[in-house]
Amino acid sequence: MEISEIILAMLHTAPGGIDGRTVIQKLGYFISVKMGRDLGYNAGFYGPFSPLIAADLGNLVSLDFVIEKGRLTVRDRVMYSYDLADDGEKIVDKIEEQYPKELLIVKNTVKTCKKIVHNNFYVLSWAAKVHFILSQTGKGMTREEAIEASKLFGWSLDEREVEVAVRLLLALELIEEENRNA
Repeated sequence: MEISEIILAMLHTAPGGIDGRTVIQKLGYFISVKMGRDLGYNAGFYGPFSPLIAADLGNLVSLDFVIEKGRLTVRDRVMYSYDLADDGEKIVDKIEEQYPKELLIVKNTVKTCKKIVHNNFYVLSWAAKVHFILSQTGKGMTREEAIEASKLFGWSLDEREVEVAVRLLLALELIEEENRNA
């Protein structure tokens, strides 16, 4: 499954679209972990960031497979929302036939994030940061260790953020209960 197909599948699974590039980045991160795929994620300001996801999303918009809408937030920033165009839906029909197993991973991930945290980009970012820290160290850690380790990436997590992140990671089955300390 190509990166652009993962993005299209995400949007297909989210009726009404997805608000925010950060949300797409974090959903892509969780999906890549569950698929065991390296999608080029590195530490970014809001957690793991993939320039490949960003580029493919831009390409899908420019090719009119994805509809991008911008709106001004109360902080005078632009929030982008994304939805599938009709031609994007046609591609998803083919994806369903070719990649049923991968599509199930995408659907389960998107639906779990929507159900548990309503795609709140802050919570998705905290969870992606905690998972990224755990994946870089290769071991479980306490909340305090995770908070301290976050500083190595230029992040500042607090105890509440780590606790909320752990709940989402457990629901996504990206960590096991014995690693709940993180």
